[in-house]
Amino acid sequence: MSQAGRDPLMWAALFAANADAPGAGDYCLRCHTPKGWLAGRSHPADGSALQGQDISNGIACALCHRVVDPVPSTTDEAVSIDLAIRAALTSPVPSGYIGSSTLIVDPNDNRRGPFSFGPALPYHTAYQTDFLGQTGNAVTRARLCGTCHNLDNPMLSWDEGRGQYWPNEMGMAAPEFANGALFPIERTFDEWLNSEYAQSGVYAPQFAGSKPDGIVSACQDCHLQRTTGTAADAAFNPFTRDCQIMGCLPEHTLVGGNTWVPQLLQAPGWRLNAVGEASYLNDTVLDAREMLRKSAIMTVTLVPSDTVKIATVRVTNQTGHKLPTGYPEGRQMWINFKAFNAAGELIYESGAYDPITGQLDRDADIKVYEVKQGTTPELAAVLKQPSGESFHFVLNNTIIKDNRIPPRGYTQAAFDQPGLRPVGATYTDGQYWDDTAYILPPETERVLATLYYQAASKEYIDFLRVNGGVDGATLEELWSSLKSPPEVVTGAWEPNRILYFPLILKNFG
Repeated sequence: MSQAGRDPLMWAALFAANADAPGAGDYCLRCHTPKGWLAGRSHPADGSALQGQDISNGIACALCHRVVDPVPSTTDEAVSIDLAIRAALTSPVPSGYIGSSTLIVDPNDNRRGPFSFGPALPYHTAYQTDFLGQTGNAVTRARLCGTCHNLDNPMLSWDEGRGQYWPNEMGMAAPEFANGALFPIERTFDEWLNSEYAQSGVYAPQFAGSKPDGIVSACQDCHLQRTTGTAADAAFNPFTRDCQIMGCLPEHTLVGGNTWVPQLLQAPGWRLNAVGEASYLNDTVLDAREMLRKSAIMTVTLVPSDTVKIATVRVTNQTGHKLPTGYPEGRQMWINFKAFNAAGELIYESGAYDPITGQLDRDADIKVYEVKQGTTPELAAVLKQPSGESFHFVLNNTIIKDNRIPPRGYTQAAFDQPGLRPVGATYTDGQYWDDTAYILPPETERVLATLYYQAASKEYIDFLRVNGGVDGATLEELWSSLKSPPEVVTGAWEPNRILYFPLILKNFG
């Protein structure tokens, strides 16, 4: 989170966005450097007016701890303060809308958090709010994350007459902000909102950390895992509970599955590098790797036959959203499947990856979980560019493929929304796994399946090299030495055996 303003991939994508739609980068900067955006330094939209702290501390602690819930509360310690702030807004958050950085930030330095301190600490205020809480309504807590982890394109609104998303009038605001009114770029929050995690919680102690009941529901339960111990301030001891005993201390790793960018940020060749923060960035890589290896399980069933053998690989989603989720551009998860004969010789492979070129072989049998966005023929004709798949994400107005695995609690009715519904795949109610069958030579004796995750594909890097300006060229140079290495998520071999990869634990000395 703190490195969001330094991310080299973001800067290359920012250039491409501004080239496709002048000024569009402003919408990127409001999430990646909210301090700079709030101070008016996101103009010009290429980020050239941003200052040091806007970039080096992209999403700072103070941002989340100063946010005001758009929905009034009657129990928070900051009720009266928040009421006055909402009343003073000249552009209130559209009712019921969650996403695209629609944050309300306290103009004064009134800090908020999950604990009651009466309401002050020696160094700043500390008002307890449900919006930043650890207990209570999961939707209230998760809406904080949803403000940046639901993302719409404000330039494309649904056109009923055309039956597709279409550009708004130049210089005019979108006429409506309800879910589905604007083209959905990513929908992590809504994926969670329509899952079993949001509705009732799921027993998942591998994510819950020190949370006593092992139940996870809101985003924070997994991404700010509870720990037992002492905070950075040794005097920290909330009036309501003792975290040294009750396991209520949220660890602010805020980690997802990106192991690549923390490594890129240490490259001397990147103009906004964070070389001096290597120890923290390396810890983040380990945390992300651990998170990935908890995100799915895999089984393989091999059916013998004299003429042909069939292997079925099942990937089960263990997360509270689609697998994978988040920013769709270049993000991919795939199955590498190998079959061996009795002599141990490789006789079949699908999903081969070349670490030298960074190229994934998309053979006829490959299963890749991903989102492919693009432009319709009608809009492409107006834009004078080819229709179909495209990485020009501010111009894309249709979803061509979305076969990602839904979370527990999936129903076709709830997910029948733009950005949520599967495209090119079918999942039945209650299904949070996917099966892939492989027809193999009869001499097959042993099979091995491995699930890989990659933050950025070679195709996306190639696009940014051409369309991302100077930063795109630099990113391609960085790629030449560190090619967004695929991370092993899980694997399985032979019939009905699950291969658990050991978690890599940090060394605290």
